[in-house]
Amino acid sequence: MRVKRTERAMIISELSAHSGVSPRLLRYYEELGLLPATRAPNGYRQYDESAVDTARTVRMMFQMGFPQEKVRALLACASRTASAEDHAVAREKVAEMLDDVDRQLTELGQTRQVLVDFLGREGVRR
Repeated sequence: MRVKRTERAMIISELSAHSGVSPRLLRYYEELGLLPATRAPNGYRQYDESAVDTARTVRMMFQMGFPQEKVRALLACASRTASAEDHAVAREKVAEMLDDVDRQLTELGQTRQVLVDFLGREGVRR
């Protein structure tokens, strides 16, 4: 007979180790309402397994410079209770994010060309 495996809650240090996100940032994400946590009787934060992906996603999006509003919209769409309206809002936000990434890539390409031109000048060594 197989025993059904139940999901075990993680404390913040475990979530940090699994996600690569510092405990300080995890607490901040919780404060913003982007990373849900429950409290154990001893007061420790508890997270489920899905928090690993959520924490990584939030960190990545913030590192890319996306505002909290866009991060929140995307996370709302990923929830199990997302409505059709949540999905529509998320699609709009993701389209805006894609435009932002395209703009950043263009700017990086231009910066790269300036650097290449600089290195190509006489007397400049690599």
